[in-house]
Amino acid sequence: MKSKISGLILLVAGIVVLVDVNDYQHFVQDRLMAPPVVLIVVGSLVFLVASLGCYGAIKESPKLLNAFAVFLLIVFLIEIAVAIAAIAFKADLQDALRKQLDKSIARHNNADMAAWNSVHRNMMCCGIQGPKDWYDNLNRTMPASCCKPDLIEPETNDCKNAPPLFMDRYYQDGCLMKLEDHFHKNAVVLIAVGFAIAIFQLLGVFFACWLSSSIKRSHA
Repeated sequence: MKSKISGLILLVAGIVVLVDVNDYQHFVQDRLMAPPVVLIVVGSLVFLVASLGCYGAIKESPKLLNAFAVFLLIVFLIEIAVAIAAIAFKADLQDALRKQLDKSIARHNNADMAAWNSVHRNMMCCGIQGPKDWYDNLNRTMPASCCKPDLIEPETNDCKNAPPLFMDRYYQDGCLMKLEDHFHKNAVVLIAVGFAIAIFQLLGVFFACWLSSSIKRSHA
């Protein structure tokens, strides 16, 4: 039962982080999406295979308990790997994110602009370091999504009487730091869940082995 709960925790944590990061997937390298995906897969397997341990305990089968212990040990190693990957993700996040943002703002095609518009509105920021990034790359114009919502002109879908960089009209905070903070929080969740459940699974390995040994002795 406890293994099923731990599997469910892994599954939910992975889904929550993946959904959250997916909103900004345009700016994230594919390898940075791997940890939450792995967590979802592992959580699903743990939840499904936990019945093996329960059945082995009910039937007092050393073979089933040993198989369950081996599975938990494999899961333990995978969870540690996920946590380590999340730590590495945190370490090189800013540099990788900055490169992706630089490329995107230089291209500013339809897909890039759609992604930027989402980030601007959700995080109330503008550009990489600030609105000047767009001013320098969009022929001295600004995306309407950088405009504060209450100052958008309905007819033009742009800021009311706002020249570029007008401070009280456009968001002045850059998006790099806000995105980095956002991804850091997700990485902390992955690290915490990975290590906490890994320790729990390791205890499960010892318990399954102990129970298997006890059953063998009682049947000797």
